[in-house]
Amino acid sequence: MPAAPLLAILLSAAAVTPSEAPAPPAAALQAAWSPARVSPSSGSYAPAALVADLERLIVRSGGHVRIEQKGVSAEGRPIFLLAAGSGPEKVLLWSQMHGDEPTATCALVDLLSHLVATRTEPATRQLLSRLTVLAIPMLNPDGASRNDRRNAQGIDINRDALRLQTPEGRFLRDVRERHRPVAGFNLHNQSALVSAGRNGLQTALAVLAVSSSEDEADGPQLARKKGLAAHMARVATTFAPGRVARYDTDYTERAFGDSMSRWGTPTVLLETGGWFGPGEEERLVRLNFVVLLSALHALARGEDADGAPAYEAIPRNVRGAFVDLLLRGASVHGGRGLPPFTADLAFVRSGSIAGGGVRLRSTALADVGDLAHLRGFEEVDAARLVAAPAPAEGASGWAKVLTGLVARGLARDGLLLLDDLALAREAAEWAAGRAIVPRTEVDLVLFRRTEKGLALDGFVRDGVRTQ
Repeated sequence: MPAAPLLAILLSAAAVTPSEAPAPPAAALQAAWSPARVSPSSGSYAPAALVADLERLIVRSGGHVRIEQKGVSAEGRPIFLLAAGSGPEKVLLWSQMHGDEPTATCALVDLLSHLVATRTEPATRQLLSRLTVLAIPMLNPDGASRNDRRNAQGIDINRDALRLQTPEGRFLRDVRERHRPVAGFNLHNQSALVSAGRNGLQTALAVLAVSSSEDEADGPQLARKKGLAAHMARVATTFAPGRVARYDTDYTERAFGDSMSRWGTPTVLLETGGWFGPGEEERLVRLNFVVLLSALHALARGEDADGAPAYEAIPRNVRGAFVDLLLRGASVHGGRGLPPFTADLAFVRSGSIAGGGVRLRSTALADVGDLAHLRGFEEVDAARLVAAPAPAEGASGWAKVLTGLVARGLARDGLLLLDDLALAREAAEWAAGRAIVPRTEVDLVLFRRTEKGLALDGFVRDGVRTQ
């Protein structure tokens, strides 16, 4: 072969870009969670348990996961910034700046474990060569130790980006300034009582391209945020169809996500909601793991802005759409001696995850009246039921009341021989000041009307119906 054509072939071969490792499909990422999993089944870490798991992971990684920087909370607990990979573009993920929002913390630990376990596989090797993944799994260990949104000073760290009065906030700002990440992921839990669209299902995950100003102009940073958010929403929808939404909030200058975007790190907010049913915590951790890992692969492949046009089509979060238990159309004796009325009764149960800024310390009756606009994770057709405040002391308290009614000839053979006027009077007596009114902690006793009297149907205790 003549020299010139041979040289042309050699130069052409040298110019060919090495083939990309194929993007891992979402199903493969979901299947990878169980083998990589380190986090507890509760979906929540105590600070000391998290430190122990991270230290074991660092040792097991053989240097592939390292402590890049250490901070200290207001009460002296350690805050770790972990690093994996050696790529030129740094990506920052931080979780649990609100101490009672733990889901993504578990997902981050599992994600790092996966990167260690698969570091020799082409897709992970490519990711770690193009990105340096920086992770703060728990920014607020003092709040986490109390299951409290705020830090030990009583300050919401996520509203401390301007004054920087919290050591945790100063640590996060220092990480941003020192490493200048090209993308950020601000990881939270929101209320579980939220729907994806006005009439949609319960939101499992909500995403947001966090604004850098009141009126952010189009450009590469906005495209990156919208593209990543849309990519995460698309992947999440694969496993949680109808349960993915766009978080709805205004630009807040003192908030960290908004400030990160304003400082030059385009940031995506990920809010974990709820997924009512057995195994809810594990389903949500796995979903976080999949969407975060998929987003990192998209960044590593330069595909982060590709989905930006789809961002606006993501349905918005609608707050206040759900309650835990909804009794529809009950005949209500409210406990104040008044005549009965027909009403829906909505209960919201206390939980370990707040996500809305105020965590209920105990189950509460959320509302009374025409609640057609609400949906319950559990709904009861109560049109044939009579509801009254339950006496104190649960079943034993009701047994005492029933014994007294029998002795006075007002109950026989398990039936209450009371008309509405008498029931209003008796219920006020046994309720002893408790009433069926909104925002109170009240249990219910439920009756069914029969031809011979009122038959006990069951109770509502701590927002759970029992029969």
